[in-house]
Amino acid sequence: MAKLVRRGWWGETLGMATVAVLGDLNWDLVFRVSRLPKRGGEILSGEASLRLGGSATNTARFLAQLGVEARLFAALGEDFLGQWAQDELRKHGVSTAFLQVVPKRTGICCALVEENGERTLLTYRGANSLLGPELPPGWLEGAGWLHISGYALLEAPSRAAVFSALAEAKVRNIPVSLDPGMVFAHAQSLPFEGLFPVDVFLPNLEEAQAMGGQRDEEELLRKLSPFCRRIFLKLGAKGALALEGEKVLRVPAVPVEVKDTLGAGDAFNAGVIFGSLFGASLGAQAILGVVFGALSAAGFSPRQSIALKLAESIPLAEREEALAIIRDHWRGHVD
Repeated sequence: MAKLVRRGWWGETLGMATVAVLGDLNWDLVFRVSRLPKRGGEILSGEASLRLGGSATNTARFLAQLGVEARLFAALGEDFLGQWAQDELRKHGVSTAFLQVVPKRTGICCALVEENGERTLLTYRGANSLLGPELPPGWLEGAGWLHISGYALLEAPSRAAVFSALAEAKVRNIPVSLDPGMVFAHAQSLPFEGLFPVDVFLPNLEEAQAMGGQRDEEELLRKLSPFCRRIFLKLGAKGALALEGEKVLRVPAVPVEVKDTLGAGDAFNAGVIFGSLFGASLGAQAILGVVFGALSAAGFSPRQSIALKLAESIPLAEREEALAIIRDHWRGHVD
């Protein structure tokens, strides 16, 4: 595992390539459909699957597949789905030492995925609503990064855990990334003083518009820039837009056949964080995010050879830096 003793753009970080992740865990019940049903109607699905999900869980799993030590702090029930989740996490290399078992059923998300890859979600948060409020002992010890899923802000116990984690990260000089999810649309009245600024902010366009209200993408980035040092706006088939200070950079999407966008934004997060661990520039981080998001959307398992091929297709100067990070620091499936 790579050791980090260097000065990155966020400051100096000492320790191993370890990322602490806080947020949601649930099972995704995924139906592939040609269209959405009418209200009160019924349609048939040609394919269905049950797989482990949740934004934080997806990001942790993808990081682990890159060879990063991913420590997931999430809640699950004392039920069959909870035990199965732990088995799946271990299989993918995610530490289960910091999971919290609570007296509520493990969360479930029903996803309807259309032919163009777009998804419609119906979620039962279940055990996620009881995460926290205390942090698990040792969870942040030696961590080089903290990533937070915004869905942990929806309920009081997990919200308390978020603010405790932010305070502890500040004391330990651990940089922080936040994927807001749709929390700012679901819970606009909640107080978020003390949440910002973070080092890296990772909204998609809909989430960013729920916060900033702007329709122009660059204006939206500038309006949200006081919340963070770097912001990466996930634009799906249009790639991504990144901002740091006055610098704005657009990264095009890479050519893949999209099969399922569920979890692609979480894989994007993992790519950005992976670059951050090795001091990547704004552009290289954005490229890594786009590449890993595309791997997920296309249904590819994380393979170094495919990631290199996708990164090579991006016509930006920072491409060489991103390629070097993939070649030199990927410790997962190397081929």
